[in-house]
Amino acid sequence: MGSIWSAQDQQEFAQRGWSLDEADSQLKMLRDRGSSVSVFRPCTAGDGIHILSSEERHTTLGIGSKILSDRNMCSRFIPASGAASRMFAALQGELLQSEEKMLQQRAQDLPFWSNSQRELLESMSPVDRSLQAREWMIDPKVGWGHLPKGLIPFHRYPGGQVRSCFEEHFREWKLLAGDASLHFTVPQHYQKHINSLYQRKGVTTSIQSPSTDTLAWDIVSNAIARNSDGTLLFRPGGHGALLTNLGSIKTSFILIRNIDNVVPGGRMAARNKEQQILLGQCAKLVQERDALLSRLDCGAPRWLNDANEWLRMFDTNLGDAVTVERLIWSLDRPIRVAGMVVNEGAPGGGPFWIRKGNGRSVPSIVESSELPSGGLNRGTHYNPVDIVCNLQRFDGNRYNLQQFADQNRYLTCDKDWHGNAIRILERPGLWNGGMDEWLTQFIEVPSSTFAPVKTVFDLLDPIRRN
Repeated sequence: MGSIWSAQDQQEFAQRGWSLDEADSQLKMLRDRGSSVSVFRPCTAGDGIHILSSEERHTTLGIGSKILSDRNMCSRFIPASGAASRMFAALQGELLQSEEKMLQQRAQDLPFWSNSQRELLESMSPVDRSLQAREWMIDPKVGWGHLPKGLIPFHRYPGGQVRSCFEEHFREWKLLAGDASLHFTVPQHYQKHINSLYQRKGVTTSIQSPSTDTLAWDIVSNAIARNSDGTLLFRPGGHGALLTNLGSIKTSFILIRNIDNVVPGGRMAARNKEQQILLGQCAKLVQERDALLSRLDCGAPRWLNDANEWLRMFDTNLGDAVTVERLIWSLDRPIRVAGMVVNEGAPGGGPFWIRKGNGRSVPSIVESSELPSGGLNRGTHYNPVDIVCNLQRFDGNRYNLQQFADQNRYLTCDKDWHGNAIRILERPGLWNGGMDEWLTQFIEVPSSTFAPVKTVFDLLDPIRRN
């Protein structure tokens, strides 16, 4: 298959550190379009989703608080590489009646206007107010859609102070963990600018490596997609490409959250309490795993029984007659504890039990696009991306995260690219296939901890008021 690639193609592959096998593999993925995940039931309360008792919450809160007292033990990792284009995309077409009404009545309340813009909007008729607000927001030069989402002002406080998404994450993390490390992945083009704005102790950034880019497919010509000059069209490989960035974080515990899931200052303390609980639960599981892997009676009948019993909450297909080697193989993995909120109709991924090709039956976060066509109904819970993980082996070494990713869980979808229909390829999602071979426990968390901003209209939600 390598003969289809030109000398220029191969030079571009070399610049990204690819072999021809990598390019051929991506080409096959784009043609095959992948396959659905082997899902056999949703995770529900008591069956894949753990509901912590009051006593458990109290215990894990204390554990989490103790860990947070050492700034070298924890860090937060926030994927923030994407532009805000989707946030403003609806403004490019005909609005829903409810959206139009919202702009007519409340456009002046959006947090990112200057004082003069706000005054002008307030003086306008409802129809003109909506038109003017849309014009400003989607302006190709001074609009907001081309910026990274983290730079968008999300909240305006009494007195006129405005805080961006980045700023709110920094403040919430500082309240929780002081000067502990806060890491953002950011677009390369904006990295220097972002670094200049947030020169604070503990704040670091990284970019998505070009080596994780992916090829695209031209649907109309039924061939590999190319730019107008004949060069290959490369696309970012999705948030799953950040697995390497995550693996470079050296603290014992890493707390992961999406860039657009922020709250104003008055709501931060309640969310941070839930973070301490998730952290404490993760630490508890790590201690239990490490105790099993370090026991001197490893392989003895009692150890076999204890290891088997402990692993059943992570693998429902674990039989009674298993070998020492199989139990150690099942134990010796990264751990994550992921918060799940009750699904109130939000689109997106959720927790399901899935069957793996290696014989494991595990709880996993599954995107709606991965579910079998005409298959299972939506589950009872939703994935807000609120994850605490531990990447450290019991002997102190770090796990190679690529070894615990399911590379078969790549995603493809069709997109419009400058008027052309293309198929893009995304690497296994960071918290989907990227963590599929981890030890995973889902914990129900209050819906109030989840406050995403997916569209500009979400900025007018009452939850945005401090």
